[in-house]
Amino acid sequence: MAGFKSMIRTIGIIVIALVVSLSSFNTSSEAALLGWDLVDNNKHLDWNSDSKYISSINNAMKLWENYKSGIIRPDTAAEREDVFLTDYMQVSSTIASTSSNGIIRFNDYHYADMSNGERLKTTTHEFGHALGLAHTFGRRDIMRQGKVSITKLSSTDKRSYDEAYLTY
Repeated sequence: MAGFKSMIRTIGIIVIALVVSLSSFNTSSEAALLGWDLVDNNKHLDWNSDSKYISSINNAMKLWENYKSGIIRPDTAAEREDVFLTDYMQVSSTIASTSSNGIIRFNDYHYADMSNGERLKTTTHEFGHALGLAHTFGRRDIMRQGKVSITKLSSTDKRSYDEAYLTY
């Protein structure tokens, strides 16, 4: 009888370990919002920049605009920016940041050596925060943290953007 109980306990431990390990292979995650965004009352995110990574900024804008157009656009003389994108240099683990006061900052310490795909992912990720999106955990999510190359929005990124759009 003791051998049977031991075998059942061992099987139970194996099943739990299998479930935990399979959950780490999940490629999608739940939509997530920050609770704030930088989109103005006209449902636009107008931006301006003095960054040297302007091609990454334009490509990141196109990535979001290809999914939902008319939201992210460069500012004009008539429309003041909602967000300003700029570079800085600091030896730290921070690659980039977006603050609720309307500034996206790219850390040249990391950006200078990143591949185009890594810069595109990170710049798109920061625009996502400006749109009100929080971090997600899917392997292919733009909104996951980390220095990786992702050049397409995942279904989770799109669901998060759809939910955020309803709050603008």
